[in-house]
Amino acid sequence: MNTIVHPSSPALPGVRGALQRVVSGLHWLRIAHAERRRTARARQDLGQLDEHALRDLGLTRGELDSYAAEARGAVAKSRRRVDDPHGWSP
Repeated sequence: MNTIVHPSSPALPGVRGALQRVVSGLHWLRIAHAERRRTARARQDLGQLDEHALRDLGLTRGELDSYAAEARGAVAKSRRRVDDPHGWSP
């Protein structure tokens, strides 16, 4: 995930503080919305692959969401990688 985390500033009193909290909340909503759009786009792209292409990638249709989450760094990588016996790397 490419989210930049800024240290929180001290809470401001009154209207200025309320406005700061609203703007901060809108910022995080924008980030969450962008993340959901990326997830939906990845799901749609991977969902267009046929069973043969998925098998070539070593995936099943049930693993698409898990793979997409790993690929964008939202979860720890737990998928087993297979080394090329010839020593080639992509």
